[in-house]
Amino acid sequence: MKIKKTNLTFSAVGFVAAILILLYLILNMPQMIELIIVFGLIALADTYFLVDSIVKKIDEISELSLDKQTELVKVEKGIYSVAKREESTNSKNNNALIEQLEQLKAENQRLNAELIEQQKLCTKILIKKSQENNNKTINSSERISKLLVQLNGNTSSSTKETLEVLQEINKTLDTYYNGNNDNVRRMRAN
Repeated sequence: MKIKKTNLTFSAVGFVAAILILLYLILNMPQMIELIIVFGLIALADTYFLVDSIVKKIDEISELSLDKQTELVKVEKGIYSVAKREESTNSKNNNALIEQLEQLKAENQRLNAELIEQQKLCTKILIKKSQENNNKTINSSERISKLLVQLNGNTSSSTKETLEVLQEINKTLDTYYNGNNDNVRRMRAN
């Protein structure tokens, strides 16, 4: 690369020098045609080398540009490939997450339905137990009422029996005391 730069520089300097000498010769020494032709040929050859060096430099620059463009295309392809893979991976992950969410939603609905069924069952059991307790309370209240009525009846009959016994005792005592006035007075005195 250093040699090519040097060639371009020498060609440019040589071309300028040959043109200047050619112009000098044409203006100051027009009679020396051979020398003017020689320097014209030198300028022409130098123009060829200068144009050749410039074309090579342009080719070199375009080659570098093509290499850089090729590298950029490769990098872009790599980035595109990585982006595609990432997009594919993200899409798969998103689909997997959506499936999991749908499964969780279905599971949640199933569990809610089971919970509702269990709550219904518990409510039925509570109602049944409450009815049983109410029935037991009513039955025990009825039994207590019957026992109270029976106790009341027993108390009434006991009271009647007690009254009858007391009346008999009273009659017996009356007959006993009526027949024996002294004994009655003694008992009354006591």
